[in-house]
Formats: sequence, C-alpha cells, structure tokens
Amino acid sequence: MAEILSQQQIDELLGSLQSGSVDFQEMETQSSGPKVKEYDFMSPKKFSREQLKLLDNIFDNFARMFSLQLASMLRISCQMEILQVEEEEYREFNNALNDSVLVAMIGMHNEENRIDGKQILLELSRPISFSIIDRMLGGNGSGCNIERDYTEIELSLMEYLFKQVLSLLKNSWANYIEIDHTLDMIETNSRLMQSIQPDESVAIVVIEITLEDLKGNMNICLPSTSLEEIFRVFNSKYVRMPRKDDPAVEQERKDIIMKGLRSSPLNVSAVLGKTQITLGDFLGLQVGDVVTLNTPLEENRIEVHVENIPWFTGVMGTKKKKYAVKIDQTL
Repeated sequence: MAEILSQQQIDELLGSLQSGSVDFQEMETQSSGPKVKEYDFMSPKKFSREQLKLLDNIFDNFARMFSLQLASMLRISCQMEILQVEEEEYREFNNALNDSVLVAMIGMHNEENRIDGKQILLELSRPISFSIIDRMLGGNGSGCNIERDYTEIELSLMEYLFKQVLSLLKNSWANYIEIDHTLDMIETNSRLMQSIQPDESVAIVVIEITLEDLKGNMNICLPSTSLEEIFRVFNSKYVRMPRKDDPAVEQERKDIIMKGLRSSPLNVSAVLGKTQITLGDFLGLQVGDVVTLNTPLEENRIEVHVENIPWFTGVMGTKKKKYAVKIDQTL
C-alpha cells in the first residue's frame, strides 16, 4: 500500500531537491532493491487471492454494463476500467474520503441462503457525479467543478441513477449466486458512515470512469462480513470436488485401512433386558431382591451392543460351560 505524504513532508522533499542535499545515486540504489511488503500478523488477511479474482470478474462485468447504461442515458461516450481490487481496513478507506461525498449504501439479500442485512458502499467522485447531474438536466457536463453540498433535486437525480445500478449488480452476480440489491440510503457526509467497524477488513474495487475528456473514480467497498456468507454458498456450489482415484487403487486403499482396523479392540455386551426404578427403590435394594426386566419370558431374546450401539439380536445359551449368545439377526 502506498504511503500518503503530508504537505510538510512534500515541502521538505522539494526543499531538499532545490538545495542539492539529496543523493540521487543513493535514492536509485534504494529503489532498485528488493520490494518488501509489510504484513500485519495482528490483522490477518480475510480475502484469498481467488476471492479477489472472483470480485474482479464480477465487477468487470458490472463496469461494462454500467458504461453502456451511462452512455445511452447521457448520449456521450463512456468507458469504465477496473484499476485495482485490494484488501484494506475500513478506516483506511474512510480516512481517504473527503468530508463531502456521495455514497450509496446498498443492501444485499437472498432469502434461500439467509443472506440479509448485508451492505456494500458505492462511492462516486464529485466531478463525475456533478457532470452526470449537469447532463441529466440538459447541460454539456462542464459544470463538474462545484465545491458545495448536493441539493435535494441533485440527490433525487442520483437516487434514480443508483436504482438503475441495482439491476446491473444483480446481473453481475447472477452467474455465481442470485442476490437482490436495495438502495438503503444515500450519504453525503463520510464522518456519519459508521455501519462498518473501523478495523474490519474490506475489499475495495476501484473503477475509473471516463466521460469524454473527464475522468474520475467509483469506489466500491465490500466488507468481509457481507461477503463471507456469499463466499460460503459459492464454494459449496462451484468449488470442484477432489478427483476420484482409480477403482482398483481405491479398493486397495480401503483394504489397507480395514486391515489396520481389524486388530482394533471393541467392547461387546449382551443386554438381557432393561427397566426403570425410582431413586428411593434403588436405595432400598437388598441382597435377594428381584428386579423385573422389560423382556418377556417367552421371547428369550437379547440385544448385542457393540460399543454401546445396538447391532445384533440373539438367543442366550451356553458353550463350554460359559454363557454364550447366538446371533440370529442384524439390526
């Protein structure tokens, strides 16, 4: 992640360049060294490379459809391109926003997979948004450098645009999972967006929008809590199962496993019958008392339990002067 320099740092750097105190050879040597990317083990990554690739595919499709939608609506050439898809903490995304923003809070819903209350953020840069508003009101789109808050009429126009986006988002996800989208609200103050925890991991999709000669960005913020259930459903449907081995190899593997299990000891018990008594009767039992079981005398059948699980039925008998059970049925 690139480090943002403060104005003071920039002034000091320019001053050093003008005074000649900067060693360019040293700077070149440092820049040509191995690139080291810091990793915070206290905040491990929540998104895998495959998941970020999936988001790239989904929103690349979304960018193509949205560019066609804007081009037909505004009657101008429009191009959109994904610049990057990366993971960062929400505080970093929020701190990079200006105080006055245009953010659509979009809900994600799927009743079948119990996906509800999940939310993503779609932020549109001010020049692009004011240019779109200008063209929707009949202008040429030049009125984009405006330093003021959005009016109610302008927000109504952007609400109409964001509602057009909902169907495009649904179509973009349709190849993987059916998700309905709703426009929950439009926020114009970045300091009031507190629906996401500051330390939560989010995936940021940066899309560059070109309206003729004007360029700006659209940032889509997808919290990990909103995507974890979606990724779970996706993995259960589309992740390939391990390839099965050759039948002969599989049978050999089973034989080896069974050979090792055959020597495992098992507890086998023959249950003559069961009954229930009260705690008072149990405490009053004496030598010579008779306890009646639930097994009728004429049946003369018992259950054989293997590791306390009923497995066979049999008949009680004797063999070599020891009690024995003859197995006659498998449960």
